[in-house]
Parts: sequence; C-alpha cells; structure tokens
Amino acid sequence: MYVIGFVDNIFDLLPDYQTRLERYGIKLLFPEAGKSKHEIVQWILSNNIRCLLVDYKLRSDFDFVGTDLVAYINSELPDLPCMILTAYTPESLNEKLVIKNMIESRETFEKSLDSFVEELKQAVDVFSMRLELRETEYRVLLAAKQNGRITAQQEERLGYIYRLLRSYGEVDDIPIELLKPEMESKIDLLINKLDDFLENMSSKKEGK
Repeated sequence: MYVIGFVDNIFDLLPDYQTRLERYGIKLLFPEAGKSKHEIVQWILSNNIRCLLVDYKLRSDFDFVGTDLVAYINSELPDLPCMILTAYTPESLNEKLVIKNMIESRETFEKSLDSFVEELKQAVDVFSMRLELRETEYRVLLAAKQNGRITAQQEERLGYIYRLLRSYGEVDDIPIELLKPEMESKIDLLINKLDDFLENMSSKKEGK
C-alpha cells in the first residue's frame, strides 16, 4: 500500500478522494485543520508518508498557502516529493516557490486517475530509493569514521545524512555531537583519564 498525504481544506471531498485512490492501492491521509507547518512535518513522519499533495488555497483553515508549506517541507525533508493540487494554477505559479512540473490541476480528480496514480506511485518509489541510497552512504561513511579514515568533508556529510535519516526514522536516535570529531577527541581523553585513574588505584592497592 502506498501512503500519500493530502493537505486540503475542502474536507467534504476528502473521503471520496480516499475511496477512489484506495482502489489503486493508495492510502490517502490528511491532517486536521489548524496544524502549523512544523506539526504537519511531524504528522508526515509519524504516518510514514512518502508523497504529499497540497492544495494552494489553504486559508483560513491553515495559516499559510500551499506553496509556502511545500517550500518549508522541502527545507525540512528535502527528498519528500510534494505536489500542489489546485484549481488556482496561475496563482500557484506566480508564487515561484514550486516548479511547474509539481503543480497539478484539481480537475485531475474529475477525470480518469490512471496516469495520475502512476505519477504518484513513481514519486513514492523514487523517494524510497533515495532513502535507501542515503542510508547506504551513511553506513559507508560511519564505517570510515570508526576506522579513522574519514576526511573533514566526509565528516560533515555524515552529520547531514544522519540528521536527515533520523528525521525519517531510518537510523537510531543518537546525539549528533557523538558524530563530531571534537566530541570523539573528548571521549578518548576521558577514557584515557579513566584508565590512568584505575591504574593508579590498582598500584595503591598493590602497594598496601
């Protein structure tokens, strides 16, 4: 089942959309009205949404328009495919926040859904593949770090990918500071001090 989100304020149409897309193996979810942009991001992550449809005219049920929301989500979850689905295509284009190819007319739901559904499923497949590739890169960089063979540029890349994968729940939640070289040096120093302390304690006991 493909999980897709839809941020819309025409709530009476959403059950019909859900029913129609379910026939194609798509589970359509939508958030409650009034959620902030940050709350919508958390809703996306908690529901494992892999593609997002957004209406342009979201006011007054939300404090932003659709293009503004998509721009925000792209900054927080850069790999997540987001598509504007609207009856106000010219207005959406004029905002210059979403590329034309990712703006779809709402009339799509009044016609055959076959081609649109394929587009949605392909977007989800691309998202899943990108996550898989990022996780593979993360494992390679983490191994390089553990072997002491990581460059400064790779170290920075490791932190970025870790934060991204952690957002999607793809890696264990560990403090990002533990991936930084200065923290590694501090940990080594503490371990050395602890070893010295234990050695001194052992020497005192033997002296007795």
